Amino acid sequence: MLDTLHVSTLPNGIRVVTLAKPEAEGVQVAIRAQVGSRNEPEPLNGASHFIEHMLFKGTKRRSAKAISQAIEGQGGLLNAYTDRDTTCYYARVPYDKTRVVLDVLGDLFYDATFDPKELERERHVVAEEIRMYDDQPDSVALDRLALQLWAGHPLGRPIAGTIDGVLSMSRADILAYRAANYAPSRTVFSFAGRVDHDACVKAVDRLAGAIRDPERLRDPEPYTRAIPLDPFSLTRRDIQQTQLAFGWRTPGILDGRRQAFAFLSGLLGESMMSRLFQSIRERHGLCYSVSSDSTVYADCGALLVTAGCHPDKAFRCAKAILAEVRRLAERPVPAAEMRRTRDYLCGRFRLRMDGTPIGWAVSRVLAGLPTDPEAVLDALRAVSAEDVRALAREFLAPDGLAMAVVAPNKARHDAQAWARLMNY
Repeated sequence: MLDTLHVSTLPNGIRVVTLAKPEAEGVQVAIRAQVGSRNEPEPLNGASHFIEHMLFKGTKRRSAKAISQAIEGQGGLLNAYTDRDTTCYYARVPYDKTRVVLDVLGDLFYDATFDPKELERERHVVAEEIRMYDDQPDSVALDRLALQLWAGHPLGRPIAGTIDGVLSMSRADILAYRAANYAPSRTVFSFAGRVDHDACVKAVDRLAGAIRDPERLRDPEPYTRAIPLDPFSLTRRDIQQTQLAFGWRTPGILDGRRQAFAFLSGLLGESMMSRLFQSIRERHGLCYSVSSDSTVYADCGALLVTAGCHPDKAFRCAKAILAEVRRLAERPVPAAEMRRTRDYLCGRFRLRMDGTPIGWAVSRVLAGLPTDPEAVLDALRAVSAEDVRALAREFLAPDGLAMAVVAPNKARHDAQAWARLMNY
């Protein structure tokens, strides 16, 4: 399915990944830096996200308005995101504008000016973004849960940082952080659509082939199982629903059991046929929204479950969720349910490959994993009910649970009652 995927590495360490689709009308171009919030020292928490904002505020050749006009004026899309281990700048345009989009992305990635006046204005834009998410109880619950899962580690800090931190970090510190972390060896250019690999490699080489890594790259703080787990938090807000977030730490992307972990999440809550949806919503009517998800980094990951419900039903909802988790560890999944979940996971993956899965391909390249989709499908087909049960027993035990609750101010259950519930 990905027989047109090609990867090259320039002498300075930049990787170029292309996925050719000759019939496509568009091309998607992205520059990924393997730099995110986990790279940041605590005083600069939020610097990676702040840099993402500032790259769009002007370069030596283009104003912020000219950057957007160069892409959106062609009917294209221009955007970026920051995660805990990655910052990505991407655009999609008609295929005959490939040179334009590469020039614009390269311009902002390498020649952003960080104009002091723009920087001072953008501080307050980022602060408003932080306030926006802080007004969303589900986002608050997930932020609290991250702090608990990775207590004292950079992975637990908010990606956007804090308002006080963003308003106080200096331009000099931001530029020094960028210089020490944005490096060719941590950079991937990706192209998908009507593209030619050799032409893309030559274009990237002309743009950035002469850039070298800084003398000292700052490595992110590694994860170890010894990092403490903060089991519980209760946050009260002036809201109507109680938001629940549960998390269990899991291994990283290179762990050979990753596809079995995909079964855990798929069985629990990724679809309307999942156990949580059928039990919590359909049979008991305890909530509108309940779901599971799996997040993964190079050296660790987490299985997450979230739900939002009426405060009077929140305790019952949480108990029912944990009962389903416990059931995964106690009894093997029936053969028919394993078959349905396998069909769901394989089908979803195949549909993803039917699009333009350049993001998936790049993540596999960065991790050093095979980019053959059939290898993933074979691994999913090989997962057994006993594999799933063994993982649930090892990783979804009560002593590995972190739970964050965001409740209305007048909700009746206190922190002690919630904490007792966790011993499932």
